[in-house]
Amino acid sequence: MKSFINSQIRNDIGSNKSNRVRNNGHIPGVVYGHDIEPKAIEVDRRDLNRIIKDYGENILVDLEVGGHTITSMIKEIQRDPIHREVIHVDFQSISYDKPIQATVPILLINKSEAESNYATIQHQLREVNIECLPQDLPENIEISVKDLTFGNPIKVADIEFAQEITVHNEANEVIASLTRAGNLDDEEVEQELVTKNDFEPIKED
Repeated sequence: MKSFINSQIRNDIGSNKSNRVRNNGHIPGVVYGHDIEPKAIEVDRRDLNRIIKDYGENILVDLEVGGHTITSMIKEIQRDPIHREVIHVDFQSISYDKPIQATVPILLINKSEAESNYATIQHQLREVNIECLPQDLPENIEISVKDLTFGNPIKVADIEFAQEITVHNEANEVIASLTRAGNLDDEEVEQELVTKNDFEPIKED
């Protein structure tokens, strides 16, 4: 997936100049890469926010710079620590035959099939560091947690990633685990299990 955004070259740099850019409804930034000289630019705040809202931050962008189109990716976004508004953006030029490294969010699906009154899911690893060709960059990584059970967390090593993706996280990193909700004791957990699975517990003689 790819989007488009226009930019203007900034000839003046520095904190005061950047604040003036923001006051005019634009976001200061920079575009760089192995095949171009770094350029200070500014992009329209509304256009950038629209791209992030519609596609997320892992999106390929045709960046118009000085009459030339640079195929790039959003490499880094800086936000105001209080209001979380974007205050600076880095674009990196890319080539479709050269791998890129990116941080991709993890999306847990089928959560309702694992969670209940007695169990809740802890989402521990929310992003994964990957390497792939630009055209293979996913918007996110979907992981089903419907079969998640107590004491058997989902780890990076448990996931079958697409063949074209190389994962740089440690294999034993925990992505998600199932924990008891609230202060339920063993008998309450057993009763919830019985209700959920619609079977009678085995009675001892």
